[in-house]
Amino acid sequence: MRSEEAIRDRIAALEAEYDSHDPPSSAFEDEAEVAILRAIEELEWVLEEYEGEEFTT
Repeated sequence: MRSEEAIRDRIAALEAEYDSHDPPSSAFEDEAEVAILRAIEELEWVLEEYEGEEFTT
């Protein structure tokens, strides 16, 4: 399982990649953008909920 720091680093990398393709150039990209942003928000919520606890596999 990845550490919280590794997960946060990956989120930051994904956000940077996402920002490099803004704005979306098609309806598909627009829908994918919404899905990606929701996933990032959910990951950040989980990290905040379990802050200070270790994740297990």
